[in-house]
Formats: sequence, C-alpha cells, structure tokens
Amino acid sequence: MALTQKAAQNITLPATYQDKNGLALRVTKTGSKSWIFRYQKDGRRHDAGLGSFPLVSLADARAACLELRVQINSGIDPLAEKHQKAKQTITFQDEALERIERYKHEWSEKHAAQWFSSLRDHVFPKIGLMPVSEVDTDAVMSVLEPIWRELPESARRVRNRIELVLDFAKTRGNRTGDNPARWRGHLQNILPGATPETTHLESMPYSRLPAFMEKLEGDITRAARCLQFVILTACRSGEAMGARWDEIDFETRTWSIPAERMKNRQPHQIPLSDAAMAVLKDVHTRGRSDLIFPNKSLKGVMANNSMRRVLTRYEETATPHGFRTTFRMWAAEKTKFPDEICEVALSHTVGNATTRSYNRGNLLERRRPLMDRWANFVMERINPPKTKEKRLSSDKQAATHI
Repeated sequence: MALTQKAAQNITLPATYQDKNGLALRVTKTGSKSWIFRYQKDGRRHDAGLGSFPLVSLADARAACLELRVQINSGIDPLAEKHQKAKQTITFQDEALERIERYKHEWSEKHAAQWFSSLRDHVFPKIGLMPVSEVDTDAVMSVLEPIWRELPESARRVRNRIELVLDFAKTRGNRTGDNPARWRGHLQNILPGATPETTHLESMPYSRLPAFMEKLEGDITRAARCLQFVILTACRSGEAMGARWDEIDFETRTWSIPAERMKNRQPHQIPLSDAAMAVLKDVHTRGRSDLIFPNKSLKGVMANNSMRRVLTRYEETATPHGFRTTFRMWAAEKTKFPDEICEVALSHTVGNATTRSYNRGNLLERRRPLMDRWANFVMERINPPKTKEKRLSSDKQAATHI
C-alpha cells in the first residue's frame, strides 16, 4: 500500500516501509527517517539514498525516484553515476545538503524545510551541479537577478543561505578565496538601488526610524506598544507576541526567552534598555494577563496581523520582521560593535556548539551597550539625545569588544 505524507509522519516502529516504484521509507531505532530507492542492477539489489524525512517530502522523494528510473531505463546505474561524480568534484548542492544535515538538529522542522525548499526552487536549478570551488560572482548573480526585485524577501534569504553554504565549504577545505555572495562591500555594489534599505519592502531605512517611533509613541493601542518592543529589542514578532511576564527579570533588566519559543530552539536572553522597560511598565498597568501583549480579551495572543495593521495605518510598507534588518544595517554602518555581538543580538547562530554555549552567557552584558545605543537612536526624537561625551563613551565601550 502506497504511503501518504501523514502516514510517513506518524510511523515510529523501526522498519523499511514500501511506497511504490522502488521508493521506501527507512525508520531507524533512534527514530530518524530517510528515503531510499531500491532497484536491481546486474542481478543485485541496490539502495540509493534520497534524503531524510521530513526535510525531503513524499512528493519530492517520488519525483526523485522517477528521475532515477529514467536513468536506469537508459542504462545508467544511479549509484555508479553518483560515485563517479563524487570522485570528480563536490558540487554546491552536495555542500548545501551536507550543511542542512549538520544543522537540522538545531533548527525547527519548519526552518529546515524552508532552507531546503528555497535552495531547491531558486538555487539548485542554476548552480546546484556546479563544482562548489567554481561558484563565482556571476554564478551567484544568475540566481539573484531574476528574483531580486520580484521576490525581495526570498532573494535576501537565498543570498544569505548561499553565503553560508560557501563559508561552510571553505571551512571544510572545498573552496578558497573570498565569498562571492557576501553583501557588504561586494554585492551591494553590483545591485545598486536594490539594497535592503531602499527597495526591500519588508524593512525601513534606519534614517526614518526615529520619526516613525515618534508616531508610535502617540499610539496607545497594545499592538503599537508591541511593535515598539519588537523594534527596541530587535526580536522576532512572534517572540514578542508570545512574551510572558514570568520571562522578564525586572531586577537585572533581562528578557529570557525559552528554547521552545525560539526559531533555532536555543534559549535566548535580551538585555532591556530604559525605553524597553518603559514599554513594559506602560502595558503592565492595562490589565492582568500572563501574556505581556495579549489580545483584547486578555486571554490569548493578539492576532498575527495586529502589528501589520499598525504599520498600514501609518502607510508604511515595512513589516515587523523587517525591523531586524533595519537594526542590523544600523549596527553595521553606524557603530563599531563587532559582527559577533550584533549577530548574537539577533539570536543568529555564531560559531560551533562550544562557542555558542559560551556566547549565550558571556555576551549578554557585552550586548547591553549595543541595545542601549540602539534605543537612544530610535527614541532620539522623543527623549533628549545623548551628550557628545556619553556617545564617545559608548563608542569606547564598543571598541573594547573588538
């Protein structure tokens, strides 16, 4: 009996489950699942791996299976062909799939699937079979140019993922030289007028943010306060919408988000600036709920599009998530804080497992000056600006972290 996507998800007993046309799902004692394609060649049975489930869906596995059938009918042994190619070179697709396999245990299932689908749809058809050592700027541009203006958010993510895959390949010794997918100082010069600040519809130029925050200050709705908190903490919108009072330590001025609410399934702490604390104190007077930003009934999370509606009300095309891009661009161009601190502030993965564990604890206090500086900037039209002496002191603090 043929499998279904739901049946494949629910299977737990270790065994090999047949689908059709030689496709089967192998389930191990540890619970991991992977697709295999079984075929006969020269009187012997062979198993060709097609990837892990659910990263590779049933539909994708069946499509791959049919492609291999076509090869066999043409007299080509898929495994022999694969081994021969492996001896010749390592492709971009090889490195990409290896990186996904290495990191998927640290990601949510949804994030891993998004990684794979974005590469499958936009990257693999263009440069998937290209030797990873030969991927250059022209190759990267062949992927990005068709989607840069039409699908700006997808293009941004695709560019970032290409860069990460190429860095991964370089670390493994499979390529050398500069990364052709790097944005700062490279692609930003090749794609003029298409930077995240000017055409990326999901983000707002940081130069406009203080004026926008001034508008938000006069908006008394809970959604507006939640959006302020998102901007001040550079968190994801879902993290703020699900924030609970028991996650806030008012004494240490720290917000501790548990792993189950984080995209990367790692606990994250955010140092809270004076402005962020002021937002919390304001909403604390509006009614009792375990949630910091509940819906009108105070019994559940506010609607997903609540903050979007606030932005629409002020005729803004930015989205709540886009303010993370705004924060990152500001930090890169207007401060001297190291990339490591800025990336950890966004809860991005930095370094290996050992350094990530170290960073979670050690960089919290080193991030406080960054978040204070950010809050001072975005609130400069509401609160008096810092004196020159204080700003120089903040710059000095940043320099000590380099």
